[in-house]
Amino acid sequence: MRFSVVSLAALASLVLGTECKSNCTGKTLTVDKAPDFVRPYVLPRFHGHAVMLTKTQTITFSITANSSGGAFTLVQHNGKVTHWLNARPHTHKTYHEHFYCSRGRVELWTKKEAADGHHEARVASFGDYGNVPPGTIHTFQLLEPDTQLTHVFHPAGFEKLFDYVTLGEYSSDAHAPYVPDPIDEQPFGPMTPNLTAAYGPLDLWAVPEEEFIPRRDFVNGTASDKGLNWHNGTNELPTDPTEPYFIANNYGPKYINTDHGYQVIQPISTVNNSHNGNFTMGTIIMSKKLDNQTESHVTLPNHFGIQVDDGQLVLSVQGYKTAHLLQGDVAFVPAGTPFSYHATVPLTKFLYLNAGPHGLEYELLKRSVSWGFPSYPVHAGFKATP
Repeated sequence: MRFSVVSLAALASLVLGTECKSNCTGKTLTVDKAPDFVRPYVLPRFHGHAVMLTKTQTITFSITANSSGGAFTLVQHNGKVTHWLNARPHTHKTYHEHFYCSRGRVELWTKKEAADGHHEARVASFGDYGNVPPGTIHTFQLLEPDTQLTHVFHPAGFEKLFDYVTLGEYSSDAHAPYVPDPIDEQPFGPMTPNLTAAYGPLDLWAVPEEEFIPRRDFVNGTASDKGLNWHNGTNELPTDPTEPYFIANNYGPKYINTDHGYQVIQPISTVNNSHNGNFTMGTIIMSKKLDNQTESHVTLPNHFGIQVDDGQLVLSVQGYKTAHLLQGDVAFVPAGTPFSYHATVPLTKFLYLNAGPHGLEYELLKRSVSWGFPSYPVHAGFKATP
């Protein structure tokens, strides 16, 4: 089959991270790795600085302390099924960690480091979430041949640990997510005084093996001291910011906004769940922009991040060329930067991160109503009236 120059250009415009011609006077948003300074950017899927955590697991630095001005970190952890814990059970004193399953399945364990702490565990699949405040014992294990666990930390900076424990830089001309190798070796040896001294300044505090043994008594993907719901009923967000918790995909609170088409907002971490009250996180599901609709225009007072879960999201940032984001693409928009966004295909979904209480969902929720579904109405024209 032969292609003309014109048709090849048209095909190229569909490649992830490409930028449309509607705003060609500005600079490019798309980068090959997270910048070393704060600026708007789009990082395509499986692009960016990456290291080998083990022989078959990689960490990609999508949003870093440098690129976010210290606000938050987002790393994409890719790998295959393993038969050992992928991290020693440990706690953090400074960093608040969030787990979001972006592909495959992963087991997650948490226990609040307190006398009344409950030992909870979940088998997480796509869209499932775990919240790990400082002072929480936690660990995880990849379960599927192709799994991505997205880690978010606030404040930013914990990614320096991965540089310390790396087996080396990872690069792939084909942008493979990890090295396909049958090796399944437990890479961790016993803790030593030297390791304890090295990990402490990185805010990783290993828990002795005899003090925390991950429970394996899963029933329908959950092991819970408190009898909490998972994929079998409504998942509630706690009001105690020191309490670890889990939210199953589409089982948390949902609201619909109709300012510009349909947007279904699902908060999974609010300022009430943030140990320092300055971080929010959730998902938004959007309808395709119709010809008679306008896109959403926003200027946020805090830094803002996106990871696309499904569909195609168009992002326009003032002074830059418009970008089309596909599944796995990451974007960052600094505080005070005007931008707009809309979906080009139905049921486009993205994960949002806000470094402050007045993030993207803050204004949307003011003009939203409670909604019982992860989908939106069948017909255009429904209006949410708070």
